[in-house]
Amino acid sequence: MSNPEPSDLTRRRLLQGTALGAVAVPAAGLLSACATSGSEDSGDDVTNSGDAENPFGVDGTLPLDVVIFDGGFGDKYATEGHQVMYKEKFPEAEIVHSTEKDIAATQQPRFADGEPPDVLDDSGAGKIPIDSLVNDGLLAELTPLLEAPSYDDPNVTVQDTLVDGVLKPGIYNGKVYALNYAMGGWAIWYDGKLFEDQGWTAPTTWDEMMALCAEIKDAGIAPWTYAGQHPYYLWDSLYTLASRHGGREVSVAIDNLEPNAWKHESIKLAAEALYSLQDKGYVLKGTPGINHIDSQTKFNNREAAFLPCGSWLANEQIDVAPADFVYQAIGIPPLEGSVQPELVWSSGEEPFVVPAQAKNKPGAYEYLRMMLSKEGSKIFAEKAQSPTILKDQEITNPPAAALASLVTTAENAYRPQLADWYVDFKEQAEPVLGQMMAGEVTPDEFIDVAQKAADAVAESDVEKFTQEY
Repeated sequence: MSNPEPSDLTRRRLLQGTALGAVAVPAAGLLSACATSGSEDSGDDVTNSGDAENPFGVDGTLPLDVVIFDGGFGDKYATEGHQVMYKEKFPEAEIVHSTEKDIAATQQPRFADGEPPDVLDDSGAGKIPIDSLVNDGLLAELTPLLEAPSYDDPNVTVQDTLVDGVLKPGIYNGKVYALNYAMGGWAIWYDGKLFEDQGWTAPTTWDEMMALCAEIKDAGIAPWTYAGQHPYYLWDSLYTLASRHGGREVSVAIDNLEPNAWKHESIKLAAEALYSLQDKGYVLKGTPGINHIDSQTKFNNREAAFLPCGSWLANEQIDVAPADFVYQAIGIPPLEGSVQPELVWSSGEEPFVVPAQAKNKPGAYEYLRMMLSKEGSKIFAEKAQSPTILKDQEITNPPAAALASLVTTAENAYRPQLADWYVDFKEQAEPVLGQMMAGEVTPDEFIDVAQKAADAVAESDVEKFTQEY
């Protein structure tokens, strides 16, 4: 695929948006691994001198333009942490900070006008598809950053301080264009205080989950709730239950559009298990009609005992949860006979990018290098209540520690990509997943829809991607 020069980019092309993503690649040899289409920008205009203090030659008098997504992680980690670090090192630099809920609506016009920020947190429902930015030559690649001396130890490169495999989502044609900073993931959350008060023990198998749900219901509390208006919150429960049962290859086959991948017995068992939650009355009444904030608030109000959600939960609810609420996380309890019972949906999330036309690209690289320091990661864990992708980081925040503890080995971490890569599949299958959880369609009917949607993508001329671990 040819990549147009940035000057050739039309406003229509940039503003139309797509829903494709980068191919996943093996954890080893990330910078040389094969991936999908990518920009020709090499980042050569930012050199890594190897100087531990200022490897990119930052001019400390230049302003730095930083845009942060206004989502679950908030922006205090930036305004009260990373930007403070930058100002301490470059006191003459002005930080131009903005926080946006809709990144595409506010930042696509800036790209089209050739005036993008220096650092962009491209996240949220309104994010700009990164593959589009890469293909249009609008992002700088991050090899100079990754090969630079780390902030804490000049004898170790930045890349060598990161958890294995976390760069995968941001790789295109063997180069990293997005730094997924938060060690994100999905889990089943519960309140340790409620469980202690009630004498309940978190389940370790699906049979235990169902038995506990009956006990919770008898106590006058709904066992489960979820973001009914946003069925994508349910993908983790389905995929992880199925992939724990049949192994990670179940998800790989689905991502790679293999024939009849959705007909795998583990998918059927997982769908039936989730369906049984509503069938037995274990879901909070009205859940299919509520949004993510409503479901999280009802969870914090202890109207429901379990909530499937991502790593941003605690921070997004920081002003809502009672002071004695104790966030605890488990992976969805495995079905009987599961071959990979500790598998967890976990990878780098919250992508940060450096636009190719950034006015202060050296400053942007240095800002990211600071974010990847021990201090920068500690700030994020405390302010955003989530771990980062830094190895061996000190995590004192309880919700962040609870989530980090779920990933036992690299082999037990995975990230399904199908719904991210192919918008046609997502638009057809995702609503029906919600309908299944609401009891409006059967598991078999959902699986039929998902298989037909996947087959339609496979037979189409849309660019295909390959999942590997």
